[in-house]
Amino acid sequence: MVDIPVKKYRVRRAKKWLQRNLIPFVVRANKVSSKWRKPDRADWPPASLEGMPGLDRYEYSWLSQNGEDGVIRHLFDNIGYESRWFVEFGFGVVQCNCLRLMMHEDFSGLLMDGSGENVDFFNDAARKLGLDRVKAVQAFITRSNLQELISANDVPREIDFLSLDVDGNDYWFWEELECVSPRVACIEYNAGIGPDLSLTVPYADDFERYERHPGGFFHGASLTALESLGRRKGYYLIGCDMTGTNAFFLRDDVRIDGVPALTPREAFRPHANWLGRRISESQQLEIMLAMPYQEV
Repeated sequence: MVDIPVKKYRVRRAKKWLQRNLIPFVVRANKVSSKWRKPDRADWPPASLEGMPGLDRYEYSWLSQNGEDGVIRHLFDNIGYESRWFVEFGFGVVQCNCLRLMMHEDFSGLLMDGSGENVDFFNDAARKLGLDRVKAVQAFITRSNLQELISANDVPREIDFLSLDVDGNDYWFWEELECVSPRVACIEYNAGIGPDLSLTVPYADDFERYERHPGGFFHGASLTALESLGRRKGYYLIGCDMTGTNAFFLRDDVRIDGVPALTPREAFRPHANWLGRRISESQQLEIMLAMPYQEV
């Protein structure tokens, strides 16, 4: 059996606690609004990615975790905007998939996260920059409250973009979500499970990734599970980012020339971070199969 690496997440939490208690809120908040003001990339698509296949050609990060900003920009350059609304589950205040849309594409939106600090920083920065059509809400999201949370914040049914990254119940939340109909969806997947198995963590209201396992390997759903769910909901898989973190889906009525529906095996990208830590794909799968995932 492969030894399961353990991230020092308690050390990270301790550092955040020290920051909260030693650095005034206003100082940290000013850094947030400053980062939001940085200019977008002008040389796009990146010349360094010329000749890359599929969505890879367009990847770059303005304030997304990986190359999602570029992929999202490419997709909407082709399909255009309609409602200019987004919903994002789980976000970092200076690192999420919708910041570029609200700062550079005039989007309205709702962001939800369990971190009160994230929410306070976001709303403070939005107020300073005069962004009165975006709002962050603190909530520990469950299947029973997610639709009410969205409806209570006046989100229209037809939205352009959904981003879902909660490090746990992603599959179950997407399955439950019916009050909005995004044209484009970006859903985090667990690449360690590989491209063939249809697995997710069992649903739990109180799921917290690093409490369930300090290595962080027990989380989310496989790409195959999400692709199958997407097809049932009226979406088709078009690709994954190069780091093996997020999968992109288009609603069935949204088409782009040269962007076909892909199978999970065609779209799959392995987890670059785990590979960089010298945990091979086969070792990742061995670790996953030792954990209580649920077949779906």
